[in-house]
Amino acid sequence: MKTVKQTMLVVLGLLFFALQGCTHDDYIPVPGQDGADGAPGVSGTASCESCHSVEHKKPIIDAYNLSAHGIGVGGTKHIYGTNTTYADGSLNSNRAFCSECHSQEGYIDVKKYGKANPRGYDNFNSINCEGCHGVTHRSFNFTKDGNDYGLRNIAAVPQKINPTFFLNASPTGGVSSANTCIGCHQARPDSNGYYKRPVFEMNEKDASGNVVITGSGSTQFYRFWSQRKFADAVGPYPAGTTYYKNYSNTGTGVHASEQGDLWMGINGIDIEGTTTRLPAAKTAKHYTNSSCVQCHMDKPKAGTVDNGSHTMKLSFQTCVSCHPAPETLLTTFHAKFDTEVEKLKSALLAKSNYFIPDSRGAVSIKAFDSTTNLPFPTSPASGTTTATVWYQSRTDFPLKYVQAYWNYKLVIGDEGKGVHNPPYTMALIQNSIEALK
Repeated sequence: MKTVKQTMLVVLGLLFFALQGCTHDDYIPVPGQDGADGAPGVSGTASCESCHSVEHKKPIIDAYNLSAHGIGVGGTKHIYGTNTTYADGSLNSNRAFCSECHSQEGYIDVKKYGKANPRGYDNFNSINCEGCHGVTHRSFNFTKDGNDYGLRNIAAVPQKINPTFFLNASPTGGVSSANTCIGCHQARPDSNGYYKRPVFEMNEKDASGNVVITGSGSTQFYRFWSQRKFADAVGPYPAGTTYYKNYSNTGTGVHASEQGDLWMGINGIDIEGTTTRLPAAKTAKHYTNSSCVQCHMDKPKAGTVDNGSHTMKLSFQTCVSCHPAPETLLTTFHAKFDTEVEKLKSALLAKSNYFIPDSRGAVSIKAFDSTTNLPFPTSPASGTTTATVWYQSRTDFPLKYVQAYWNYKLVIGDEGKGVHNPPYTMALIQNSIEALK
């Protein structure tokens, strides 16, 4: 057996060396005609390049730099992203909540993890391209599935004043690019969770756990309060043991920029005892037949660069499909809106025990202690170590007055002056005027 193996190895060795000497110099190819070229294929990145190219992105970036999102409110970036951490480890939690919409970092974390960092962010920026976009496309078959533009959120979003309920910009209950918008453009409470919608269902309580709305029927009341106490716990940080913070609901009213609520016809209050009823939610033509993107990211007018696209400013190109002269119609409607809002302001200010004009020409709540008849104190300020704890509550407001004020704040907080849902807006104003008679 050993001899056989040795013989096989010798044969294999000789064969290896023999093959090393083989050449193909004597090979002569058979001449023939060239074959026909195949049909040209489609570039594998062609559909991507329609968006992901400098040529496409440059005009979008220029447009965004003209938008209110790009330049900020009043030319300021209006960015909030951090919290004050007190020496005892507790937080003055007044900016982490704001960062959800007022910073790139907070907005992205909410979309990724469902909430912003309660500590806030040491470095924070205004929202830019990668705030709204930046994730992998859900599908690359744009022809079949549509282009989602890599938006971070196209599904229903939590309602900020009631996070167990979800808002959906899609009339069919599916997904919608407008859900990117209404994630922030909706009514929301203050950073401590106060400023609730003033209805019984919200079960609003003050900082000590006492209910704010009392009574029944025509004798329902709403209590405004201010309280100074140890800073609350904001997980994972402990409650204050040394530092104090001021809490109150004395500015009750929705935060500005609630365009989504009016567009969908939600969150206004149909005040009991009035005759004007509010249209049903999600029935407005602007909701069923249009969307945020269709109107605010339309094609710019020919020869212009300061409207449409990512400026978010109306170019009226879509509007003409329903309105022959949309710009004239808008001017007329805004004039009507201003007139009706002035009537509501007058009705509120006529209740001088409850409302006062403010320095901006709007209406504010007249918040004062019912015992001393003095305004709620603003000092000592939040974050001091003074042991003095004050709690003040004022004479209760009739609930329907507070609800009228909520409706007032809802309509004036929309810079569109009611155009997102004209029937709903006008009904809210009239309903509130009736409640104040």
